[in-house]
Amino acid sequence: MSGRPILQLYTTFAEFETLHERHDRTRSTSKTVTVDRQALIHILIDHARMLEALRKAGRVDVAEPH
Repeated sequence: MSGRPILQLYTTFAEFETLHERHDRTRSTSKTVTVDRQALIHILIDHARMLEALRKAGRVDVAEPH
């Protein structure tokens, strides 16, 4: 199936893998994790765009804050 993708991601596979590796090296009791700023920005952009695409399709239910 060819055609235009539904969503273009900003996060590269390398950034994604590095974020996962950083999480894996963090103690379970830690409250904070230090990550690359650009990788965090990219994943936040991707998340926002994914939510917008799902909202347009009527396929999202965002949890309320606790």
